[in-house]
Amino acid sequence: MKKIINFLSSAKLAIVLFFVLAAFSTLGTLLPQGAPPQVYLMKYGETFGKLILYFGLNDTYHSWWYIFSLFLFLTNLILCSIKRFPVSWKLYKKDPVKINLANLPFKQTLRIKENFEKLENKLLSLGFKKIIKGEEKIFIKDKCRWSYLSVYFVHFSLVLVILGGIIGGIWGYRGNMFLFEGGSSNQVMPFRGDKPIFLPFTVKLNKFKLELYPDGTPKEYISYITIIDEKNKVNATVRVNHPFTYKGITFYQASYDVIPEFVIEVKTKGIKGTYTLAPNNPLFIENRYTIVLEGYRAHRGFVACKIAVFDAETGSSKETFLIQGRTTKFRLGNIPFSISMKEIKEKYASGLQVKKDPGVPLVYLGFLTIIIGLIAVYFCEPKTFWAYLKEKEKLLILGATSKRDRAELKLELQRLAEELSRV
Repeated sequence: MKKIINFLSSAKLAIVLFFVLAAFSTLGTLLPQGAPPQVYLMKYGETFGKLILYFGLNDTYHSWWYIFSLFLFLTNLILCSIKRFPVSWKLYKKDPVKINLANLPFKQTLRIKENFEKLENKLLSLGFKKIIKGEEKIFIKDKCRWSYLSVYFVHFSLVLVILGGIIGGIWGYRGNMFLFEGGSSNQVMPFRGDKPIFLPFTVKLNKFKLELYPDGTPKEYISYITIIDEKNKVNATVRVNHPFTYKGITFYQASYDVIPEFVIEVKTKGIKGTYTLAPNNPLFIENRYTIVLEGYRAHRGFVACKIAVFDAETGSSKETFLIQGRTTKFRLGNIPFSISMKEIKEKYASGLQVKKDPGVPLVYLGFLTIIIGLIAVYFCEPKTFWAYLKEKEKLLILGATSKRDRAELKLELQRLAEELSRV
């Protein structure tokens, strides 16, 4: 058991875990997150694509190994702090009166006249505390003694950050939501897995706006949405780099698509009408015929689409092509059909990336406290100054010690000696 604890609290393990997390976090930043599996197989090849999917690098920060690494790093940090805390506590509680003057790294000796009272008052005004020990008078000044413990404030801050990451990795999610103009949904498809996540409210896309540069490349795309939550409705705008957050769930403008809608005229026995045919939206006519758009293609103004027509009564079906400006005639069983493409409309679909991370408040709090802790560590160094007043020998012996900055300590001691010598 002791060997396990020593291993988990070792500095070597902390360094290894730090580089592991840094390396895979870099991969999680460089690799596209949340793309369909086939994208990774096509872009990175079958071998690397499968590795990316196996290790969950398509959703790095919610993968099992990343959460486990964070948990291991958290355990290492807590055990390291517990193991090293007694040393810092001993330094913090150390009685400065028991210091051996001979062991101090810097000392100054001043010969004084018999005006001891002025000297004592000066030391007291500089923040020294007077302690009488036998025939000697000892004056002690502590600066930032509490800073011996400031490193544990930094450790505590890191614990908050790591806990926030673990909470977000376990109970948070990231996924995609695709909405057509005028459409609404409460389903999010997570980056990993094939089961949708249901939001506690509905999102409706009122309008999608696409702004282009003069050369035709996209400049800005904006989704105007409405959150429908029971009796409450909230209008919001989601644009690139300007997300919207509602009840801890954040929506980012990630992509868009232009979906064509084909206005067709259908003529058959006893039926004549104009209908709108769209991808992934089968057209039902008279509860008998079903028309499905199987594919479409546009090239240099030439538009064609492939359709399938089904007859629910006879079970017969027919696949054919529609070409803009022409009428397609065929027979479905014994029934003649005439279908023509009258108009092509474009309908926008907005791709929103949805993210929920309940650990974010802890992470922000952790970063804030890290800044405070680092200021305490590097700008509030613990220092102690001693002044031994030996009245019989008419001597004042000055000494000082600090945790790190010995060069600055020497200068401070010299300045103190010069100030006291003028008294």
